[in-house]
Amino acid sequence: MIDTRDKKIESVAPDDVTTDPRVNTRPVDRAWVNRKMREGYDRKRIGVPTVSARTEGTFIWLDGQNRGALSVAAGHGATKIDMQVFRDLSLSQEAELFLGLNDNRRVAPIYKFLAEVTAGRPDALEITRIAAEYGWTVSDAGGASNIAAVGALNTVYRSSSQAGATLDAVLHVITEAWGHTSDASNAHMLVGLASVINASPGLTLEALVRKLAAVDGGPSSILGKGRGFKSATGCTVSQGVDQVIRAIYNNNRRSGRLATWGPPAPRSSGNAEQMTVKL
Repeated sequence: MIDTRDKKIESVAPDDVTTDPRVNTRPVDRAWVNRKMREGYDRKRIGVPTVSARTEGTFIWLDGQNRGALSVAAGHGATKIDMQVFRDLSLSQEAELFLGLNDNRRVAPIYKFLAEVTAGRPDALEITRIAAEYGWTVSDAGGASNIAAVGALNTVYRSSSQAGATLDAVLHVITEAWGHTSDASNAHMLVGLASVINASPGLTLEALVRKLAAVDGGPSSILGKGRGFKSATGCTVSQGVDQVIRAIYNNNRRSGRLATWGPPAPRSSGNAEQMTVKL
């Protein structure tokens, strides 16, 4: 628990404050800085940023790094301003303060998640561990083996009664079927596949892996057909992916077929028809 009474107002120059990517997980918003520069620098609008004073003498931004970057860009980086200063914080406490101070701000989910990892929050640590087990990294860095879809990861992680079981199964399937590709770890793919797994207790994962691995066009083809379902039925893309995966699994299968649904028939018939998906 962090005692907010431990903070003090001190005069600190923005030039003397730096970032730690484990805590300041979101980058400086350069577009915002440039926009404010065009509007004209106003010291009164800088407010009172919040920093952590570390024992080795460095200051780390907890809140206000964009305003600090604006001060530097405007040529006022060496000018001391009032800042709220916390001392003797651990790394996890710094991350918790970053999360709390930015809770109502528009911080992208990936940056909040990365701060949660630094803060040691159990769910974030477990999601990171499961991803790493299959060679994935939760990151905004781009690249084939990086996953930035933290909203989907959290949704899948919490979707089973045993937290993490479905996420483990989903990452197992996509990795075995397609390796590390951005389409394989797409948010719609993760949520759609999780939906199939959670609703199908008799599903054989290894059979599903073989079927998915044989799909011409791989995960990008499945995502495209999922978007086609959305256009035809008004469902979400994830729901469309769910249906495409079911159809792939059922193809040439005589027993243990998964239930599917399709778009409603024309209004005059009053009945529903099952959509046929070309694989």
